[in-house]
Amino acid sequence: MRKLTRRLLGGAAAVVVVTAAATVATTTAASATTGTPSGAPPNDMDVWCVSTTGAKACFKAYGDKVWVKDTVANGQSAAGTIKEDASPSGWYRECFNTRGADGGWVMCDFDVPEYSAGVLWAVNNPFIGSQASTKIQTTII
Repeated sequence: MRKLTRRLLGGAAAVVVVTAAATVATTTAASATTGTPSGAPPNDMDVWCVSTTGAKACFKAYGDKVWVKDTVANGQSAAGTIKEDASPSGWYRECFNTRGADGGWVMCDFDVPEYSAGVLWAVNNPFIGSQASTKIQTTII
């Protein structure tokens, strides 16, 4: 009986270690933040933009920056999300603009893997509102 108890406890400890490692890996793959006020994104060849009713989002590959603008005074926030295109469980970053339509652009400075295909989303009323997307590259080749 004592050997069985040790085996069960050893197995439980392994599950805790594996779960903790998986949690750390997941938290490093995702990031969400409220952007800081900024000017409009630059008009460069490595900048992608997408718009939907109520939101516009832009991503600049060099520097991994996301800009978000709320474009409709409707009391809802706007968000710009970049996400790895190839994997549903891969990296993603979210930038929220909670300043309203009169608040202008906000910018978030992220770090994303280089040489990745991704998707940029513009979302009004995050998680339930209108949204649009476009494909991006995290590095200009």
